[in-house]
Amino acid sequence: MRKITHYILYILIACTAFLNIQCSGNRKEKTPLLELLHAESVMFDHPDSALHILEAMPMPSARIDKENHALWCLLVTQAQYKQVMRIPSDSLVRIAYDYYNPTNSARRKAMSALYMGNINYELGNIEDAMRYYLEGKTAVEKTDDYKTGYLIMSSLADLYLFRNLPDYALDACTKAYNYAIKDSNKRYQMSALKFLARCYSIRHEFPKAIDTYNKCSSISLELGQKDEYYYQIQTEISLVYSNSGNLEKSLVLSKSLPVEYQSTVLIGKNYYYLNEHDSAYIYLQKSLDTDNVYTKALIYELLYKISDSPRYRKYLKTYCDSLLFYNDSIIALDKGKEIIAYKEKYDHQKLITEQQRLKLEKADVQRMLFIITICLIVVIAVVAYFYQKRLVRKETTIRKQSEQLQDFMLQLHEYETRLMQNNRYMEELQEQISHQEVNAEDIESYREQIDSLQSENGRLSENINTLQQHIAEYTSRLDKVRRDTEKFRSISEENLNLKQRERMLADYVVDNDRLVKELREKCRVLDDIEWETLEQMCESTYGNFVSRLQSICPTLTKQELHLCILIKLRFSNSQMSEIFGVSVSSVSQKKFRLKKHLSDSLEGGLPEDMTLDRWVAEF
Repeated sequence: MRKITHYILYILIACTAFLNIQCSGNRKEKTPLLELLHAESVMFDHPDSALHILEAMPMPSARIDKENHALWCLLVTQAQYKQVMRIPSDSLVRIAYDYYNPTNSARRKAMSALYMGNINYELGNIEDAMRYYLEGKTAVEKTDDYKTGYLIMSSLADLYLFRNLPDYALDACTKAYNYAIKDSNKRYQMSALKFLARCYSIRHEFPKAIDTYNKCSSISLELGQKDEYYYQIQTEISLVYSNSGNLEKSLVLSKSLPVEYQSTVLIGKNYYYLNEHDSAYIYLQKSLDTDNVYTKALIYELLYKISDSPRYRKYLKTYCDSLLFYNDSIIALDKGKEIIAYKEKYDHQKLITEQQRLKLEKADVQRMLFIITICLIVVIAVVAYFYQKRLVRKETTIRKQSEQLQDFMLQLHEYETRLMQNNRYMEELQEQISHQEVNAEDIESYREQIDSLQSENGRLSENINTLQQHIAEYTSRLDKVRRDTEKFRSISEENLNLKQRERMLADYVVDNDRLVKELREKCRVLDDIEWETLEQMCESTYGNFVSRLQSICPTLTKQELHLCILIKLRFSNSQMSEIFGVSVSSVSQKKFRLKKHLSDSLEGGLPEDMTLDRWVAEF
């Protein structure tokens, strides 16, 4: 039975560890090669040097060293993309993506998803790019890699802006700007502010858009970049003024820029709405040298309206035909974009649903593991209880049989004593008869006494033989029972060990609970649902802990019950202070009041030398 018990315990621990490993999806990480670490350290500022290092080193084996091979593929793709090199396919970075996707390496997972999205976007696979960006967004939220977070969110923002999805774009731009702030990167902040201002402009929140553009311009001047980028920001500010109806301010700002950076379309548009058609015509004619279909349609629309005046009426048919041609092109493009937008919204919602489904499946697996563990603990406890009960019964039997044996020994001693006394008396009578010390008439009486004594001795001898047989039988039985007792005592000791292991296993199950692990890593104030989760876990893992506690102390408050649960789960005073949102001294006062409350409720109270933590741990 001892071996069977050992086997059950070992199988239980092995299954628990295996299932936890499977659920967590951990994979032991190697230390990357020195060349890879060096390349990664110079990647941000000198991607050309990083690519040179990667190409000069031997490529890690895809069969023997999968992790370093995956990292090499990721870094090579990153270096090529940073140098704006043409990447014909995503086959190289897909190796890294496939390797890191099932692991817990959130940073690498996010980076591989980012470059999968970038390459597919460059290749025109917009739907795939969107999916990879969203996967990268989920992964990077679990890290403190703010650069990668900014790159993912800015890529999403650019994609949403291009497809005129302002609500999605605003959220992505805000997160990108927050990542840039955390990374203390001024260039990233400047770029994020530009995207954010565009979102406000699309949403017709013009004052916010102008303020955001001005912040972007300030950072550009702070970095000493009064160049094309700065003038592009000024042009966009001028466009916001125009869209908000402040045409004069837009025109003044546009014409104050150097000639090579002026937007002739915007200037011509402002002149048209100010009814200065001659100036508008000159600037709009200059703007026709563009490949943008939307811009040309706007220009021809304005020229068509200007040609309604007598001076330009001779160009009416030409501008009308051009306007119809570009409007038809725009309608075709808009239909395609609308279809893509709906498809992207559908894919986005589909990805969210899939993530929720995976979370539910993982929760179901963990719940099943928890139930199996609890069942096995209960089985071990029941087996230990019955062995203990059987041992007690055996010990009771030994005690009773020992008492019976002692009674037999006393009776045997009494019978032997009487037999010896009868023998001495018979010898005395025989001696008296032989020496003729008695009268002849008394001889017959003596002989009758002797016969009576001999008869009694015979009965005593039979009783003595019977008692000796009983004693021998009980002695043999006691030896067997003692051997069984030793066996059961050994099993009892094993049961005590099992109880200790059961407690260790229960602690192991508790320590692997998602909420407990999260609290041990970073304590925070819990809501009602999380408190209920902890109560249910203590109730099932520690043998109706909460019910037993409430039965012995019905007046226990919720706060006191929560304090007992945290003590049972082995949280320190400092951790409890963060969970309750109070100071450490307040936790000590809570414990003192709880101990007094329990002492008043329990029969006999708590011993003075018994601490509250020890009492709750042993309860």
